[in-house]
Amino acid sequence: RHKNSCNCSEQNCPGAVMDKALKEKGLYGRMMKSIRTSHSIGNTIRMIKLPLIFTDARLYGGAIANFYWLTATLEQCLEQATAKEPHGLVSELRSMLPSLSATAGYEADLAELFGTEWQQEAAKSRTAATAAYCAILETAGQDELVAAAFILYGALVVGGGKATQRKVRKIFPACQHKLFDLSDDIVELRRQFKESFSQLGKSHADMEETLVNQAARLRS
Repeated sequence: RHKNSCNCSEQNCPGAVMDKALKEKGLYGRMMKSIRTSHSIGNTIRMIKLPLIFTDARLYGGAIANFYWLTATLEQCLEQATAKEPHGLVSELRSMLPSLSATAGYEADLAELFGTEWQQEAAKSRTAATAAYCAILETAGQDELVAAAFILYGALVVGGGKATQRKVRKIFPACQHKLFDLSDDIVELRRQFKESFSQLGKSHADMEETLVNQAARLRS
């Protein structure tokens, strides 16, 4: 049995994976450490310290709706940044993680939780903080978008996975929780995620400090 932040004994549980990630070196490890003190998105998705959400499916739906808006905005901005600068930092990251996308999973879950009017319900759940964060993403530069991708995707890749999905399904069995279905092999995706950011740090050593600082700035 190992000791980790979620006090469970599974080797691949979110707490163990996160603890391991914090010990990594290179850009990936530095960015992970920079967001550790306030990784609110990851904590929400992993359902840590939010027992109230477990009492009501609509509260849970409202919580993930906000991350849906953030993710949908991010993915739209990543597309635009890639088109604008085909050889830029965003394009380079996306070429290393070509299949990484989460918007469709959020939409599927929200449809199951809220029904046919899920878009209207998701809009009602959108907070002022989420709107402000989306506004930042919409005017973000390449470095900011890469940092935001690290935070929003990292919450699911590093802090999510099948173990988290199983736990949430037990509480809300009527929902498939497809937002966690990023890959059939989450361990391999975590490796690719780590290697992609580590490689960015090696290829753009002059940008490493900027990326670490942007991750810290965008972490909450």
